[in-house]
Amino acid sequence: MKTGVLFCILSFLTLCAVECPAQLYTGMSGLVKNPSADMNDEGDAVIAGYFLNKHFTPGDATGSGFNYAGEKYDTYSFSLALTPFWWLELGYTFTLFKVLEDGAEKPSYSRKDRYMSIKLNPLREGKYYPAIAVGANDFLDSSVRTSPGTNGRGSGFFANYYIVATKHFIPKGQDIGVSLGYRYVPVVYGKKWQGVIAGATWRPKWVSNLRLIGEWTANEFNLGVDCLLWKHLFLQFAMIGCKYPTGGIAYKVNLF
Repeated sequence: MKTGVLFCILSFLTLCAVECPAQLYTGMSGLVKNPSADMNDEGDAVIAGYFLNKHFTPGDATGSGFNYAGEKYDTYSFSLALTPFWWLELGYTFTLFKVLEDGAEKPSYSRKDRYMSIKLNPLREGKYYPAIAVGANDFLDSSVRTSPGTNGRGSGFFANYYIVATKHFIPKGQDIGVSLGYRYVPVVYGKKWQGVIAGATWRPKWVSNLRLIGEWTANEFNLGVDCLLWKHLFLQFAMIGCKYPTGGIAYKVNLF
């Protein structure tokens, strides 16, 4: 009985899911926290909401980044990403801050950190060579800040720049993707994620559009799984440091 139910679930996912590589906390293509050189399809628009475990967000308990009263806290991000051309992705994200407003008795998520993302794909993947992508998050504000500051506008909390290569292999019908890159973080909030980044994905041939993810962020190892159902509803679940849950949901539509 259990085997039959499992078979039905896997068959349903296979029929309903299509490929959508997503770094869902920004709505852009990628892995969990790491980018990849995979791109969304030309014309894709993605609206996403994501739960950010406190171990996911930049900063620490010393007064910088996402903390309140000396403690890190969980929060949420909401984003819109567009792929106007096969070689270009653009994203807009806002993340909720927990603050104590004047006259309030308890802190609330009443303020937002906003930033833009961009990703370019100058080289598409070929038979013998990987795809290459370069990009940046939170690059328009004062992203050169290198010392702790207030949780105010223009602090560049998520600022980073990266270059990454991705190659896919198809042994016996299994899709295995391998990514390797470097991330530069110009702000103190996220310096622990600066360095060599790597990741791998696996799409099993019996559920070819269900994606399993493993990545090294230059600070911790994350595990994740995601799937796009009915061609529009995208789900992702991950464990930061293999211990702390995070994840989100998105709606995807092609405008072309």
